[in-house]
Order: sequence, then C-alpha cells, then structure tokens
Amino acid sequence: MDIWNFFTNFIVQTIGFFTNEVGVTEAVAIILFTLIGRLALMPINVLAMANMYRNKKAISAIKPELEEIKTIYKDKPNEIAKCTMALYKKHNIKILDKSSAVNIVSQGAFGLCMFQALQQIVFNSKFAWIANIAKPDVALALLVGVITYFSMTMMPGSAEQTSTLLLIIPAIICVVTLISFPSAIGLYWATSSVTSLFQSLVLTKFFHQQDTYKAI
Repeated sequence: MDIWNFFTNFIVQTIGFFTNEVGVTEAVAIILFTLIGRLALMPINVLAMANMYRNKKAISAIKPELEEIKTIYKDKPNEIAKCTMALYKKHNIKILDKSSAVNIVSQGAFGLCMFQALQQIVFNSKFAWIANIAKPDVALALLVGVITYFSMTMMPGSAEQTSTLLLIIPAIICVVTLISFPSAIGLYWATSSVTSLFQSLVLTKFFHQQDTYKAI
C-alpha cells in the first residue's frame, strides 16, 4: 500500500507542479501527465500489440484446421476446445502471453492510480465547453465512449470475427462510469483512449507494410 500511495501522491504533486510552476491549466496538466505516463508504458504496450498481431496471423493461417475440428466434433464442445488448444500449442499461439499480461497489469495500475489521484484533487477550472472539470459532463462521456470503441476496433490484434457487442460493451461502461464522475477523470480517459487509437493506427499500418514487403 505504501508503494501505491507513493505513486498516487506523485501524480497529485506532479499535476500540482504543472499548474503552479509551469503555469498550465488543470486540464492541460492532466493531459500532459497522461501522455507522459502512456509514453513510459509504450514499449510494453507495443510489444503486447505485436504479439497479438502475430497470434492473429497465426490463427488466420490455421483457420481451415479450426473449421475442420468444428465440423468433426460439432456435437462435442469439450473436444472442440481440447483440439483447438492442442492446435494452438502446436503453432505456438498463446491466448495470453507474458507481455500481454504485463501490459494489462501496468495499464490497469496506471489507470487506477490516476483515478484515485484525480479524485483527491480539488478542481475549479474550465476546459473547452466544460464549465468546471470538477463536475461530470455528458458530452465528454459520450465522446470518450466513441473514442474507446474505435480504439478497440483498430487494435492490430483484434479478431475480424469479434462481435460488435463485445466492442460496444466497454464503450457503454465507459460512458455510464464517466457520467457519474468529474470531467477531470474524463479528460484522462479521453487522452488515454486517443493515445491508444493513434498508436493502434500507426502499428497497424506498420504491420501491414511489413507483410507487404515480405510478400514481394
């Protein structure tokens, strides 16, 4: 808990430093710190996305075999699962590898620290159309929900057959959550989601270019 409190207090003090010493607004301070945090975590995130993309390609390559398994054991779901896992192991496909696990934990820890830190700060400033970032803003919540949805759809490792509902649910949870919390938290969430979206677009383009070069 001491380490957790240390990081939470560090966020509070850094945002205070940006506003008091650097002279930026509270909203800009939140955005700056979020960008710095995401930049620090980017190597882990990029590695996880690269592994997700490789898994996606590997799964696409064995799709005929997966369909054959489903046909042979169409009335035996346990056998389908068993054979699918065996096929994944044969082709070194991991549903959750170490890099992905570390990425999930690090991103989650950073998000929770930011969430707690921003609740400790007393805000009293405006940003764009938001009159006071200490209060919730429905428009911001909806905007963040849309950005979250597109950032998930654009992830390099997202499966083509992923249900739209599975992508919409996190966005809905995001909107419902932010409607009840200060816009300061929404600004963090928006900045983080935009960063994820931009990163996904860049990595997707890079991976596609690499595949094109290999195909030539």
